Formats: sequence, structure tokens, C-alpha cells
Amino acid sequence: MRLRRWGVSGSGDVLGAGVLFGTDRVLTCAHVILDPETGLRPERVQVEFPMLQGLPRTPRRTATVAAGHWVPPFGKAQGDLVVLVLDEAAPVPSPVTLHRTLDYRGAPVLIDGFPEYQSGGQWLTGACMGPGGEGDERVQIDVTGPGGLRGGFSGAGVREEGTDRLLGIVAQADESGAHGYMIPAATVAKYFRRFAERYVTGPHAVPGHRVVSAEAARAARPHGLQRTVTRWLNGDADAWDTEILFLADKDARARQALYVVLNMADRELSPQLAVKPVELAQPPGEAPAPHASHEPPEPAGTPLLSRAGISPRVGSIGLVLDLEGVALDDPDVPELREALAVLRHELRHAPRRHPAVAVLFADRSDTEPAAAVHILRELASSGARLLLVVRDSAHGFAYAAAEHLLPADHAQRWLQRIGTRVDALADTERRARRLFQRVEPHVVDPPTATSLAARAALWTVQLSTELRPPPRRGGPRLLEKLSHAEQAVETHLLRATAVEYELRGMLDDHLRLRALLRDHQARLARRGLAEHPEAVGPYREAQRLLMAGPCPLADAERAVEAFARVVRRLAEPDGAA
Repeated sequence: MRLRRWGVSGSGDVLGAGVLFGTDRVLTCAHVILDPETGLRPERVQVEFPMLQGLPRTPRRTATVAAGHWVPPFGKAQGDLVVLVLDEAAPVPSPVTLHRTLDYRGAPVLIDGFPEYQSGGQWLTGACMGPGGEGDERVQIDVTGPGGLRGGFSGAGVREEGTDRLLGIVAQADESGAHGYMIPAATVAKYFRRFAERYVTGPHAVPGHRVVSAEAARAARPHGLQRTVTRWLNGDADAWDTEILFLADKDARARQALYVVLNMADRELSPQLAVKPVELAQPPGEAPAPHASHEPPEPAGTPLLSRAGISPRVGSIGLVLDLEGVALDDPDVPELREALAVLRHELRHAPRRHPAVAVLFADRSDTEPAAAVHILRELASSGARLLLVVRDSAHGFAYAAAEHLLPADHAQRWLQRIGTRVDALADTERRARRLFQRVEPHVVDPPTATSLAARAALWTVQLSTELRPPPRRGGPRLLEKLSHAEQAVETHLLRATAVEYELRGMLDDHLRLRALLRDHQARLARRGLAEHPEAVGPYREAQRLLMAGPCPLADAERAVEAFARVVRRLAEPDGAA
């Protein structure tokens, strides 16, 4: 559909494109309808249906912004969505729905927009390249045919060639027009949940009973297994396409940590992208309330986890298959059956895609271990990257997975990877000890550097003795030990890194305060006021706190600021006189 600036004569400028859903809902980008000069929402826009054939004139409707369905552009390439409501039903209802896709990479697409001087429309072909934009909210598209993305394509639907499924809408393009970005279905569903219930199809990446609230994710404390899962999600060099993770049956904290990191990787659930739609709090055309036109509430993110290096790429998880209590070979759960069908379809028809699939608790499935491993092996050989989460190493699934889903030298390579992390732990603890030696004489109660690397190194030696003779294969019991060892080493590394971070911050603050004190004193000295009676006392107090022995940094900060106030008063011309 074509969007124009509203005018009584119907001859307003073309603004861009949109997609009709049902009889009266139009999805487009917020920037399409914003007035470029005032930055305000228009009272109404004109929607036209130029693709309808056999009519004497192009049908048109008037549309307004639906309450609660306005997310203006914010941050860097974030938001920029709006749902419009037509004043009367469209001439022909639309059966279109947005479709969630497990992995967009390589998907061939068709785009129909309304660039300048081509108000009748123009078709482009392209290919999805993967997540892009700030926060990975969007998906990059490279134009593969003649022409380029430019003004007038914003809001246009992006259809998958061959299936005709609607994957998202165009949001922006680079200056050359050779590359652009699409807002995918999952991002739309994140902002407009009620809209998504009616008009977004395809399996959710994370099943509903494994969803963690954004508030719980933001408050979550780091766990070592999250580092391993993050590397697998991001496809890092030291991660493998098929990983196995053992969780103790009674370790509820580890399971929650797993669910949190998988939620963070889901574009639709990720708490760092959680921004509520802005309600229409003022009449259209008037100046919007603060944050209503350009800056919606900023997402709080997950500061504790992000600071610990636990930052999976948003959109990196394709699917979570929870097999606890259900059959994999003949699932009677509709959601699981749909998810498997979509996964097999994409793997069969899109060989360039490699969706990340987390398989939870196959050792609690109703499917026989050999049959479950056979299905998973087919998925892996078709291109799926697997994370196998297991509770019981004595279960038949663990044996079958170790034999048929993992390479023969997996245990040996895993032990080497743990050794690398132990080396990183040792280096971090050394740096923290050096920082502690510099901080302790000046700051009260600095955190003590950990000394866990030696113990972790001993674990690797003990585990190496359990490797079988060549080809150095390890059974499920050894794999379970390696999994728990890696989780422990990563947790120790998280703790050591946090201590190093805190000590470095204390040292930086102490050095900053000393430099401030020195600069303020030099400012007085240049004016011959270094021995002024009003300055001597505050200066000596600040110097004593910073140099005489350990002190609370807050006390030193207040003392330096007190001296700075004296300096500012004396250094002013009136004060100096």
C-alpha cells in the first residue's frame, strides 16, 4: 500500500509504503509519517491501494495512529514502528500475516516500494544477511538485482521468495541503496504484543513456560554456564556447532540462569530491547509529551550480565525444544510439533541457514534415546547447531549422544578449552593481586583478590587421567564432569573479573582525587594564595585522607570537593581581592 501526506484533494506527497493486515490495520515505520520539519505525528495520513486492478480510480482511505501502537525511532536504529487504523474497511481484506523465521541468513526476498518519481511502485530482489543494527533489532538485506533501496521503500513488506511469507518491513537503507535493514516479525511482536497475537505466525523461539520476565532477567546474577552458552549462541571461534551441557537435577539456579541467557538471545523477549509502546497522550498534531516523539523510555538492559561479558547476540537463538515429558519422534504438543515442522522446512529449503537450536532435557523425553539421537543427528547434518542440555549422565540418551552426536575427541578438546579458561583465570587473579597491593594502603576494605586458579588447574590434571586411550574418547560420566568443571571455572572467572573491575575502579577514583587536589592547589599557587588561611585547613584534610592511610573514598571525595569550593571562591577576581 502507498502512504501519502493527507490532503483534501488527495494529492499529498508520497511518504512511503505500508502493509495491510485484516480489514483496517496498516503496519509501517514511524519515521514514514513523521513531519520532517516539526518531528510531530500528523493528525492523519492517506492510505492508497494502487495494486487493485480494474477500478476507475485508486481507492483511498484516511488513517490515524492506533493508541498504544506507536514506537518512534530511538537510540541507534531501534524502534521506528507504528500501526495505523483506517477510517473505514479496506476495499479488499488482507490475509497477510507476519512470519517468525528461525534464521534469516540467506533468505531470498522481494520488496515492493514507492520511490520518488515511481509512485506506481518498484520491485527489488535481495537476500537477508543476518542480524544488524544497534542491538541487532533488525536484519540486514543486500539488494541482489537492478535498482536500489531509497526513499519510498520504508514500510514496504519484505516477502520471502518461493514461500511468499511476509518476514518484516523495510526500515532504512545506506547511501548507496545496495544495503538496507528490515524490522523482522519478532521485533514487531516484541513492541506490539496484541497485534502479534492476531497477525504474527510461526513458532516462538522460546516456549511460553520457559519465558523469564524482563524484570527477573535484569536482576539475574551471572552464572558460569551463561558464558559457555553465550559463546555457542554467538558462534565464537572456541564454541562448537554441537555442545552438551549437564545440569544437576537439583540445581534450580543453574536452570534459571540457562533460561535467562536463552531469553536474552531471543529478539522477541530480550530484556535489553524491552521498550513499551508510547500511548497517544495528546491530540494529534500537538507537541508530544516528553519522550513521546523521539525518545521512548530507554531499555534498562541486563547490567550485571552485560558487565560480566554475558551478551548473546539478540536473535541468535533460533529455537528452544523442551522435551521434558514429551515425545520428539511423535510430539502431541502442538507448539513442539509446529516448531519441528518449521525447523525441518527451513533446513530443507535454505541450506545456507544454520539455526541455533537448544534441546532441553532429552533425557526426560518419552522418546527412546536411540530414536531421539537419530532425529537430532539428522537436524545437525542438515545444518542446525545444537545445544544439548542434559540432567542425567547415566541415562541412555547421554550415552547415545556421546557416541553419535559428538566427535571422538570431544572430551580432549573440551579439556583443552577448560585449560585455556584456567589460564585466563590465573592471569585475571594476578592482575587483581597487583591492583590490591596498590589500593590497600589508600582505601579501606578493598575486595580481596581470589586465588582459585591453582585449584582449577588441579581439576584439569585430574580429569586428564580419566581420558580413555586413543582416540581419547570420554564417556558421558567424564563429559558431565567436564561440563561442571567448565561451569565452575567460568563462575570463578566471573568472580575474579568482578574483583579486578572493582579494584581498578577504586584505584582510578583514588588517582583522580589526588590529581584534582593537585590541580586545585596549583590554581591557588598561581595566584599566590597557596597559604591562604581559608585554604590551608581544607587542603591538609583532603591530603591527609588521600595520603596518610586507608580511608573511605566517599570521605576523600567530600574533602576534595570542600577544598575545591574554597579554591573557586578565592580564585574568582572578587574573592582574590
